[in-house]
Amino acid sequence: MKKWKRVLEVAMCLTLVVSLCACGNNSATNAEPTAEPTAAEATATATPEPTKAADAATPTPTTEPEPTYDFGGRVLKIGSYYDMTPDPEKSALSEAFAERIAYVEDNYNCKIEFVAIPDDYTATYITSVLAGDPICDFGYVMSYKLLPSLIEGGIAYPISDLGVFNFDDYKWRADYIEAGSYKGKNYSVLMKDPEIRYGIFWNKTLFDQYGLESLYDLYDADEWTWDKFKELAIAGNQDLDNDGTMDIYGFNERESFEWCYIYSNGANVAKKTNDGMTLDLSDNKVVEALTALADFKATVTHQSGWLGNWDDQIKNFRDGKVMMCLEEYWISYAYLQNADTPMTDEWGFVPFPKGPSATDWSCYGKEVAPQFMLNGIEDPEEAALIYDLITDIADTDEDWDDLLEAQLEVWANDAKTVEIVSDIYNKGLISINPIKGFSTLQDVVNSFFNDVKSGTSTPQTALETYQSQIDAALADIDNYDYDAEMQEYLITPTPEAQE
Repeated sequence: MKKWKRVLEVAMCLTLVVSLCACGNNSATNAEPTAEPTAAEATATATPEPTKAADAATPTPTTEPEPTYDFGGRVLKIGSYYDMTPDPEKSALSEAFAERIAYVEDNYNCKIEFVAIPDDYTATYITSVLAGDPICDFGYVMSYKLLPSLIEGGIAYPISDLGVFNFDDYKWRADYIEAGSYKGKNYSVLMKDPEIRYGIFWNKTLFDQYGLESLYDLYDADEWTWDKFKELAIAGNQDLDNDGTMDIYGFNERESFEWCYIYSNGANVAKKTNDGMTLDLSDNKVVEALTALADFKATVTHQSGWLGNWDDQIKNFRDGKVMMCLEEYWISYAYLQNADTPMTDEWGFVPFPKGPSATDWSCYGKEVAPQFMLNGIEDPEEAALIYDLITDIADTDEDWDDLLEAQLEVWANDAKTVEIVSDIYNKGLISINPIKGFSTLQDVVNSFFNDVKSGTSTPQTALETYQSQIDAALADIDNYDYDAEMQEYLITPTPEAQE
């Protein structure tokens, strides 16, 4: 996985020392590339019985020099709202990351420090950068905060300018990289992990109990469609005591239902551009998706929106009160596989059902959480190189796949979920919509969606009503005052902190 030519170029810029390393001194994560044979070696290999003179003349095979680094004791700080120090006991992925960090610290004279930032970590990033003293080198961030606000506001550094990261490297997730790209530059990275975005969690125990078709069988037969989804959502509703209230719901959804319909019909309508973004809701695939959504909302009794606490729907599914739940995959480890309050029923996961105009499955996402470099840090090239080194936790693509599969097995309830989730991220079926970062535009689009979902307007009529507002919001993106927004985030020190 090493990219020694690229690393050597960076090393020269950093005036780092290059030395030869014996093959026996290489660690597993620092394997040197095999040297190509010289002409003399190739000739000697082809000769069945080389003479002693030929043997003596054959040069000893050499390996390409491996750079050694001395970062002078630099401390690379990685910030988040919680301590992100990898726990080797948690998973094979965390263990590999912890071991790699220790190796880099021991061999390259540096230290990796994970900084827990209390309160509003975004405001802390902004305040520290504007004060000329960034709180960390890299920071956890929600993609809709990064793009466009922290980029346009001068808080995020364009790491693609450094020439350190190879964004095509297998260790990076393409959707994370894409989510942090804006106006021709990239601002974020994140090591591969097996977490994906929205899909349908289903209670296999309840499906068996009430004789409903297996979603795995439907998925394998390519029959997991909007019509079948609607049919099962209705069949799953159970009023066990006939009091007019569902004791078990066939389906619930907390948010992003409309976007899942749109993207599952093959309509990737939000595009980032050099001016901001474009949004085409007039696509026939969008009209088809929203028509089906409006029909579902009007004819299928289900739980929708927040039910008091934001995670009530998730808990209802976990507790066997709902048969299918639209959610992002992180609930698998945060709620369903949680050691303290695990889901006792058997569960599985499938993509959102496929629309009639789609050619493949879709995994819609409103956001991801990569890491970005704060503007104004000391020697950003050096910081990027250290970060690149600590994320080289596997030597081959196969080793990476093994680590991801092991992690996914911890998060999943069965082998089929592992297969499906792996297929989603390996095939690049995840689409991150950037609209959430453009709040004015999102507000208009949400009003448009609400009219459709409530039955107030057809998709066509609603679009006619809101198109001028959508166009105005798109046109205003380039004129937005991001500097003023950054000032709104500033944290004023308390008198006690100033003393």
